[in-house]
Amino acid sequence: MQTNFAENPVTVPGLDQARSRFGLLLGRVFRQWRRQVDLSFKDLGLSDATRAPLLALYTHGAALRQKDLADALSLESSSLVRVLAQLRQAQLVDWECDPADRRTKCIALTARGRETAALILVKSLEIEQAILADLTTQEQDVTRRVLEKISTRFTTL
Repeated sequence: MQTNFAENPVTVPGLDQARSRFGLLLGRVFRQWRRQVDLSFKDLGLSDATRAPLLALYTHGAALRQKDLADALSLESSSLVRVLAQLRQAQLVDWECDPADRRTKCIALTARGRETAALILVKSLEIEQAILADLTTQEQDVTRRVLEKISTRFTTL
């Protein structure tokens, strides 16, 4: 294999720069946050994969086509099939064919699913408040705006 390192020298960042990368920090915070939330829901037998669709349906307030639910979760529709089957078996969601397109499933929360999603939301907000307790309202607002800008940026990449 031939390389062009001599022709195109790469400037390697210093270790301090490598250690302070924003993406690494963001990833670490996400993993810590998720671990905290996962521990809180362990007794309910709900993982991140099963909580996310319940919350998405709850906050949407109405049934969603499977594709739209997958889009809301930034997943491929096929990745959601197993999770939806688990949620249906647990009687947290159900589905029926979309009247406009019989090939399409519309996913909806059951009454038990709505109760569970409401509990997830309450517990998640409690965890969020505990994690953010040392931040001022201004720091929280700035952090939220920055993260929203970063999230929006992904649509243009």
